[in-house]
Amino acid sequence: MAFGNLFRNTSTTMGRWYFPSGRNLEKTSASNAYVETFNDKKIESLAREICQNSLDASDGYGKPVRVSFDMIKIKAETVPGYKELIDTIIPKAESAWPHEVKTQKLIQKMKSILSKPEISVLKISDENTTGLEPQNWESLIEQAGSSVKSSDESGGSFGIGKAAPFAVSDLRMVFYNTLAKQGSEQSIGVTKFVSFDLPNGETTQGTGYFGENEKTPFNHGVSFDPSTRSKLGTDVYVIGFDINDFPDYKSEIMYSILDNFLFSIERNQLEVIVEGEVLNKDTISKYLSEIISDKRLEKTYIDLISYYGVLADKDHIVINMPEFEPYAIESGEAVLVLSNKTENNRRVLMTRKAGMKIFDKKSISGVLKFSGVFQATGPNINKVLKEIENPNHDKWSVDRASDKKRAKQFLDFVTKFIKKAVIDEYQEKITQEVDAFGVSDFLPSNLDALKGAKAEEKKPLVSGNAMIKIKNTSSDITSTTPIRSNETGELSDEELKKAGIVEGNSGGHGLDGGEGGGLGFGDNDFSGGDEAGHSSNDFEGDEMLVSDKISRKRIANMHYRVIESDSSEGKYRIVLNPEKNIRDVMISIAIIGDSGNKTKVKVKSAFNVNIGSLQAKANNVYVPNLVRGKWQAIDVKVNQYNRLKLEVEVYANFE
Repeated sequence: MAFGNLFRNTSTTMGRWYFPSGRNLEKTSASNAYVETFNDKKIESLAREICQNSLDASDGYGKPVRVSFDMIKIKAETVPGYKELIDTIIPKAESAWPHEVKTQKLIQKMKSILSKPEISVLKISDENTTGLEPQNWESLIEQAGSSVKSSDESGGSFGIGKAAPFAVSDLRMVFYNTLAKQGSEQSIGVTKFVSFDLPNGETTQGTGYFGENEKTPFNHGVSFDPSTRSKLGTDVYVIGFDINDFPDYKSEIMYSILDNFLFSIERNQLEVIVEGEVLNKDTISKYLSEIISDKRLEKTYIDLISYYGVLADKDHIVINMPEFEPYAIESGEAVLVLSNKTENNRRVLMTRKAGMKIFDKKSISGVLKFSGVFQATGPNINKVLKEIENPNHDKWSVDRASDKKRAKQFLDFVTKFIKKAVIDEYQEKITQEVDAFGVSDFLPSNLDALKGAKAEEKKPLVSGNAMIKIKNTSSDITSTTPIRSNETGELSDEELKKAGIVEGNSGGHGLDGGEGGGLGFGDNDFSGGDEAGHSSNDFEGDEMLVSDKISRKRIANMHYRVIESDSSEGKYRIVLNPEKNIRDVMISIAIIGDSGNKTKVKVKSAFNVNIGSLQAKANNVYVPNLVRGKWQAIDVKVNQYNRLKLEVEVYANFE
């Protein structure tokens, strides 16, 4: 028999390995791009992709999809095409890649495994599914980057996940067995091997098939497993699964599935059995207890604990997302489940219909305590999200959309829906009486100014009669927005030293004083006159910055308030009232967490109604000068779009 026919004539009953070939093909080494995708987290990737595929194949009869993982042993010689692999295929590949280290390593491992009496096989089976229809076979075994699913609501879309089982096979070999509606079992083997040359000058592809006729599945189950299927569904056999490489594979599978499919399991849509141990709606708490009792695991799965608390809370809040007309998404096509009675991670678990975790949405609120779960359930929203979901199924990206502008509008809509829901449910309801906060002493007597009324006069910020003008906001939450306050008292020099506040160079830049050039000089505490100079507004870009560094002190005796204008847009108003005239002012802004820790926030822009745009750099805003005893307002926009508790520190030059 000619050597080439060995890989092409597969009409025998037992079957043969078939490697498609052609002239001048690009050779495939052991570095298979699809397989390499899953090498970082092999077990987690395997469990995630398998369960997603099974959920996508649900028969729709209401029973949970059941996925089982079991280790079995088979005799080495029962591996389909064993003699071919040993005598011909592997030797030809070995000679074709003499200097390719990774390929040689794979080949030597394969030789070692096949020389042993028994080979370990991980068998993965599902139930309450449809099995593989003919179009599914074609996509599964013949096409790279292709996925055939029953609907646009399915989890998979790139056809990459089918490579995950190969990443945990030392033989790069997987067999599939299925029972679908056509009535009989079907099976086929696939190997993600390497290219090698045939005597006729052709080169094989890296992928090989063990079927009835080249790529045609057998009309029976796999030869090495005597068990037969009586229910619709699919079996995946990972040939050469070395338990020594994955000593904790059982717990890894359980925990990763619980983390990635919490919503599906808790809603009784998915049940997983690993070596006889059951993970379902009734046993979630058991595995969570195991996680909580182990500090390392608890740290790894801390968000999982929060999300389960949301779903388990009998008083949790369920909110339907409103319609989004541009995509014909109807009201109720997505739901948001919220709770503040559990471990609060201030995040929302984002899922689609299959219930698989896509990502943890952050930056919702740095103040309010809550956790949430978002699930897109409807057909229209799932179609949209499927289009913008990346191959790893862990991000929704506008760049993947055919209409990027519309996709951005949609994702912004989802974000605002979540933030508004959190604020509406958990923001402390306050009265309109400002004195209830005990802050009236530090606010202008004209409270209408802070409510958006038009100021009677517009005068420079440093003027003795400066008024605050607050622009109206379109936000629908401003009526219940609290006024956050902080006050720094006047400290002695000794107290300043104890607090770590000392005179020095700020390392920053102040504003050019413009035509008037800062404060005049007189007989007050600061040597600042009653009539201030005025600042030029004719600044552009870096022209606003002075060239030399300015020596500044932190101002301890500064009264200020931070008023939330529209947190969803990152907009806040800072009103300041210094007890002394100051110039070359640098206002530093930080976020205060619940624990008191400070985090810098980037200021995107700053504005005063009388001066105009102000220089902003990093977390700092620069103002020419401020006058004692006068409340003066600065509008800032920061790079975070959730409710923040902000702290202000003021540094200035007054010498």
